[in-house]
Amino acid sequence: MEVFVDEWLGLIFVGVGLLLALLELLGGVETELDLVAVGSAFIIGGLAGWLFEWWLIAVLVTSLLCIAYVAVGRRYIKRWVQPTEAKTNVDALIGREGVVIKGIAKNNPGRIRVGNEEWLGSAEEDFDEGAEVVVTAVRGATLIVTKANGGDPK
Repeated sequence: MEVFVDEWLGLIFVGVGLLLALLELLGGVETELDLVAVGSAFIIGGLAGWLFEWWLIAVLVTSLLCIAYVAVGRRYIKRWVQPTEAKTNVDALIGREGVVIKGIAKNNPGRIRVGNEEWLGSAEEDFDEGAEVVVTAVRGATLIVTKANGGDPK
């Protein structure tokens, strides 16, 4: 029995590691690479145990790598795979400054230039052409604006 454990336990660990990595691939990244990290620890530990032909090496190396991953590496991997929330489309316009190119009355929308684009603009107050505004919200295809810090360029 001792010969079986010494010769084959390392290869069994490698097989378990490969199976864990495969489960990660099949399940998507829902486990946030935890199975890949633990599977890698099993593969490295299994190869070490198989190389030295001693089952205790496989168990020790695998255990130390798993503990190191849980204690230290997990927080770095979580940070690395966490998706960033980038604003896109009209949501990216909120907070940007623009210039009124057609006057805005309280209940009558006008036109605003934000960057290189012209938009329909609405506001709670009146703005003349050339007034600097800040986009505070988007309703459909209309930008809701308020006075920018600089105010009217007069």
